[in-house]
This record gives sequence, structure tokens and C-alpha cells, in this order.
Amino acid sequence: MIIPVRRISDLLVTCAGHFLGLNQDTSTAARRGTRIGLFVSGAFLVSVGLLIVLVPSLFVVLALPIFLFGGYNLVNSRRKTLSLSRSNLLSLSGHLCAALVLYILLTRILWVTYMTDSIVGSYMGVLKILTLQNPYGYSIKPFLDQFSFSPSFYTPRVDGSFEFHLNYPALNFLSLLPLYAVGLHDLRDGVFVFHILSVLVIFGLVPSRQKALSLAPFIFFPAFVASSWTDSVWAFFLLAGTVLWYRNRNIGLAMVGLAGATKQIALIAAPFLIIRLWQESPSSRLRNTLAGTVALAVGFLGPNIPFILSAPSQWWIATIAPYLPGGAVEVPGGIGLSGILLRLGIAPPPLFFVVLMGLVGMGSLYLYATRYSKSRYYVWIFPALILFFYYRSFPNYIFYWSLPLALEFFRNKPALSIWHFSPFSRIALRPTIALGLHSLRVRLRVPLLAGLLLTTIFVGVYGVYVSSSPTYKVEVRINSVTDPDGIGAATLLNLTLDNQTPQLITPSFFVYWLYLPYLWSSNSSNTLPPWSSASYIVTATDGVGAVPRSTSFWVYVFDTNTGNLVGQSLRLTPNIPVPALANPHFRWWTLDVGAGTQVPFGWKLIKTNIDQFTSVIQRLDQNPTAGMSLLLNYSAPAVNLEKIMLSQKVLLNATTVNLSLFDPLATSTGSQAILGVTVTDGAHEITYLFSNATAKSTFVPSAYNASAIIPITASTWTTVSINPSQAWLAQGWAVPNQVTFAIFLQANHIGLYSASIRDVTYPSSVK
Repeated sequence: MIIPVRRISDLLVTCAGHFLGLNQDTSTAARRGTRIGLFVSGAFLVSVGLLIVLVPSLFVVLALPIFLFGGYNLVNSRRKTLSLSRSNLLSLSGHLCAALVLYILLTRILWVTYMTDSIVGSYMGVLKILTLQNPYGYSIKPFLDQFSFSPSFYTPRVDGSFEFHLNYPALNFLSLLPLYAVGLHDLRDGVFVFHILSVLVIFGLVPSRQKALSLAPFIFFPAFVASSWTDSVWAFFLLAGTVLWYRNRNIGLAMVGLAGATKQIALIAAPFLIIRLWQESPSSRLRNTLAGTVALAVGFLGPNIPFILSAPSQWWIATIAPYLPGGAVEVPGGIGLSGILLRLGIAPPPLFFVVLMGLVGMGSLYLYATRYSKSRYYVWIFPALILFFYYRSFPNYIFYWSLPLALEFFRNKPALSIWHFSPFSRIALRPTIALGLHSLRVRLRVPLLAGLLLTTIFVGVYGVYVSSSPTYKVEVRINSVTDPDGIGAATLLNLTLDNQTPQLITPSFFVYWLYLPYLWSSNSSNTLPPWSSASYIVTATDGVGAVPRSTSFWVYVFDTNTGNLVGQSLRLTPNIPVPALANPHFRWWTLDVGAGTQVPFGWKLIKTNIDQFTSVIQRLDQNPTAGMSLLLNYSAPAVNLEKIMLSQKVLLNATTVNLSLFDPLATSTGSQAILGVTVTDGAHEITYLFSNATAKSTFVPSAYNASAIIPITASTWTTVSINPSQAWLAQGWAVPNQVTFAIFLQANHIGLYSASIRDVTYPSSVK
């Protein structure tokens, strides 16, 4: 049997072109909205090109075609003879090109590893399914360790523990399983496929004059996917539900159920869609509504049934119990109301936000039902509004509702004016007060009810918050803020807690300064007796959670027994001095997303001719006061040189240091592997090579590069002193604003090499 491959491919191309609207009449001129979309596409391309230029490890020439394409789109957006079909084609191709290049740049160069524990949970789910195991019975902690996550990347609870369960329904990982099976082992690649499909669906289904502009809201989404947000998956199912709604409402609701089976927050849209189904049913409303509700439930429960049947308690504890009252409370924060209140130094309990979400939800349902004719296509705004009041209102919980909203908006072009809240715009003057009041009653019925409802919400919730707040209080005083290890951020706080209540309190400490409060560890786990005070030393769990210098922060204290907030400090801005060389003892480590492993905080790891996932650095031992070890396994003779470099930018006078080294014999011979230090400003460079093959120091100057060989003793700890500042000035080179100070290990011969550095300290004469 002969398969007509060419005919099939031509048919697919024709169908795709028809769906995307790329084969339209070229005589139709592009209008303002189309030109704006094309301009945004060009600006997107130029921005990606600029990002390529800013990445030091890439050749600038790679950005040239991106710049040319972007400039071409920008110029065409101003052409008077631009056709609609050509503008749509250029906008789509430019957007897809920029999105793909941006995604590859971020995931393969800048962020080579996962960045959220949620995608690690999905990764665990995929692997457990492949081994025929139930992922809900396992902890994600071993997988977090596999990806070198430090504690600041975990999800903390207010009781001082961390959330290590897979908290999402089954379709969260089942949807990515086929893509993983065909070779997309980075789950972000699978999520990106869902994102591209969503963009193509929106572009294909909106009217031709809206196509180019419909791409504009999604220029940042490739970066969201690269940063390990998996929300494109559930948003795709929501989008599919929106598309299928106009063909079969029950199937559309089933797709929304599948979205909820991917991430629970998608189910917030369910009540609004049930109202929409009721309103749009021409007859048998009750029967249609019940059938739609069943379809929604089947969509949610279908993918989860195997896991519910195999281990119902594990599935319930992982996916449902955390969202019910009485469950382990996670730390609040986000971009919504909870984040705003935290920035103001206020941290209400989760019950406050639960009640507020419920009241806002009921108010939204009322407004949607009573003003349905004008708000039917804005159904996707209400879930985002409700989640704004969620106590963990993350950006991805809000932004991804824009996918189905964009399709509805650009496809149906609803009026932007939904409710007329102005009491003056449509009230005609009457000769009598009675007629005026009658007009006011008719015109402002919905606005007045909405205003009363919102007032009731805030007053009622405030009363709930006040009545449910704990009757006890702990005064939190910050005695000192220090950086004992010189990493350039506050890592240690001396606190005094004054328990002014008759309750026993077991405190857990959170420090808030950016986005979410970070859990800090305490030197004591003892309870604080009633009517007593005690001092605590609390320490950041890693460098990410440390407070940057000159950044204001608050300390929140929770009671681990009840999960209630019992005290908070006043806002404080630490006065931390800038270290000459950050983290010189290599005591603080955190995940470097560009290297895919943990590295000393403040230092940058660079690999040359080494696989990005190969481990090349580790702590010297498990003692946090120790240094680091560099590991180099040279196994590819076709490569001339393999190199590990750990660097940071410092002042030139900060490079006069003592290094405590342990250099094995095989490394220090110089013929196979070399341990050394470089100091460079980009134009000039001084290199120090440590070797046991010579007993005398040598220095070789040149116009732009100088090198020195320093003798050391092999296989023993040795302290060596270098003074690049003096050598730099002796060469007659101009003093730069900053130089790059780097420790490196390189090899050009097959073998396993290592070297250890305990610390980098300053001579007593320069302290």
C-alpha cells in the first residue's frame, strides 16, 4: 500500500492555513488593531534579541536574525498598504519565533533546572506512574534533593514544617506523561507545547481583524513556563471547554472538569458556568443543568478514579484535605490582598480570607446571574477576582484565566460597559422629588445592591477577623541584625519574645521582605511559658531567604500548636555592610538555576565543555563551617579543555587574599590538571597557577596578560597568599571599577580530578 504522503501533507497545510486564516483575500487592508498586534510582535522579537545580547555566553551574531525579523515587523506595522492576511501571518510567525527562542534561551542557558516544587511534584508523579506506583503515597523531598533545591524553594507551613506532598489531582501529571514518554523529559517542554497549542487555538478562532492583537497578552507566558509554572496545562483545558461550549455544552463542562482534575482552582469557574448553562438552555433548564453538573463531575473524577480506588485516604489527604479547615496551613502571601496586607505589616488568619473569598464569590455569582446579558462573556474574570482574595494569591492563579477570557473577548467583542455604577450618567432631571426617587430606584438598583453587598462583605469579614483572632499576643522585638559570615545580607537575628498571655506558645519564625515569608530556623524549640519572655537566635535557612542589605523586613511569629499568628515585629531596614568578598568561607549555599546545582551564595559557577547536569561542586563535608570541593571528571578526549570556574565581581583591592587549599598530587602537577585563580576586567588578566612541580615562585608579565606560578605542597592543606592588586599596578594598568575574581580547576587529560578550598581570607595587614 502506497501512502500519499505529499497529498496528506498538502491537505494538512491547507487545513492549517484555513484554520489560522492565512489564506484570506490579500486586498483587505489591515486596520489599527491589526497594526498594533504586528507592532507588539516586532517589539517582542527585538526584546528577545536584546536579551540574547545581554547573555555573556552567547554570540551576539545569534541575535542578528531576531533583530532583523523584529525590525521588519515594526516597519511593516507603519506601512499604509499593509494587507490584513500579511499582517496576521507576520504577527503569528514573529510571535511564535520570539516565544520559541525566548523559551530555549531561558531553559537551556539561564534557567537550566526546575524552579518550583510544584513541577517537581508533577515530575515525581510521571516517574511513579511509569513504575506502576501510586505517587500520592510518596514524598517529593528526595526529588527536591535530586534537583538541588534549598529550603527557600520549599513550601513552608506556619507550624515550621514543609509541604512535601503531591497536592494536585491526577491529570496534573497524567497530561504530561505522553510527552515525557516520547522524549520530552524536561516537563517544561511539555507545558510549553500546551501553551503553544493554546495560542494557536485563540489565533485560529478569533475574527481575522482580531488575530494579530489576540497574541499580544501572551508575550510573557514563555518566561512563565520556563520558570516552571505548569498552569498552561489546566488553562488549555479551560480554553478547550470555552471552544466546545458552542458545540456541546456538556462536553465543554467536562473539559472544565478536566481542568479541575489538573489544578483545583479551575473549579472556581464551575458555578458561573452552571449559571450560564441555565441561562442559555432554551428548554428543560433543570434537566440540562443536572446533566451539565454530572459532566463536570465526570471530568474531574474520571482521571482520579484509579487513585481514589487504590488509596482513597492518600488521595484525599494530598488533594482535598489541604484546602479544608483544620488542615496544615501554609504561609500566606502573593500579589493579592494577602500580599498587600503583608506589605502593610498585617497577617490575618486564613479564615479571614476563606470567608472573604466566599462572600466575594457569592456577590460575583449574584452580579453574574442578574446582569447575565452583559456579562456572559466575562465569566472568566470572576474566578480571577475571587482568587485575588485567596490567602495564597500567586500570579499564576490569576494570570492564566486570561487565555479563555481572550478567546471570548476577541471572538465575541462584548461591550466594555457591564454595569453602570455612576448615579449621574443616565438619570434625567424630574420636576418632582417623587419622580426623581423613582428613577433613582430603577436606575441604581443593581449598583446599590452591589455597594451594599461589598459593604456587608468587608464589615462582616472584619467582624469575623476580630472575633476569631486569638486572645493572646506576643511582643516581638528585634535586638540585632547581623551578617556574621559576610554574604552581604542579614542572616542572623537576635529576637526577644514577650508572651503577654496565659497561653503556652511554641514559636515558628518567618521573615518577610519580598514575595512570600521565608521560614527561618531557631536555636530553641522550647515552648514559651505564659507571662514570660525569652531570647531567640533565628537564622536564615539559605542565602535566598536572607534579607538583602537596605531592604525593609518584618518578622512574623506563629504558634506551631494552633497555626495562629501570635506576634509580629515592627518594620526594620538592616544596615548590613557591603563585604569586600561575599561568602568567603563558603558556608552559605543555594540553588543556582543557571548551573542546575547548589553553589556558594554570592558566587557564580561557569562550566566549559562540561554537561550542564554534571555535578562539579559540593560542600567540603556536611559541616556547615567547611569550604567546598571542585570535581572534574575528564572523559572526552575530543575536547581540548574542560574547566570549572567559580567567580564573583569585586573591587581590585579586595583580591589581596589568603587561600586555604588542598591540592591532590594529580591536580597540581600542571601537565594534566591545574588549580588556579584569575583576576580580570575583561581587557587585562592576571592568572595564578598553583603547582607542586616547582619550589620557586615565578611571574611572567605581558602587555595585557600576566601569569604567576606559586609553589604549594601536594596532598596537604596549604595557605597561599596572592596580591593581584599590587601586580596590577606594577603592570601600569588602569584601575577598573570592578574585576572578576575567579577560582578555577581545568584539565586536558582523561582522569578524575579534585581540589578543595576551605576559605578565602584577608591578610591581617588589609583587614
